[in-house]
Amino acid sequence: MAFEELKGDRIARVLSIYTKLLDGEIVNKAVEARKHAVNERTIQRDIDDIRSFFDEDIERAGYLRSI
Repeated sequence: MAFEELKGDRIARVLSIYTKLLDGEIVNKAVEARKHAVNERTIQRDIDDIRSFFDEDIERAGYLRSI
């Protein structure tokens, strides 16, 4: 698998998780891992990346959004 394809898979996976969280859905790591053919640790890293984005956004925008 080419790097670009892996990168695209990751972007799609993170956006899928992000969208679920925005919609107020509960994200189950085991379910997401099976759906995206990755391990649960990968899903946890994706969630951590989303949290980091919000933490940085607080500093930039001046208001709190969290997951």
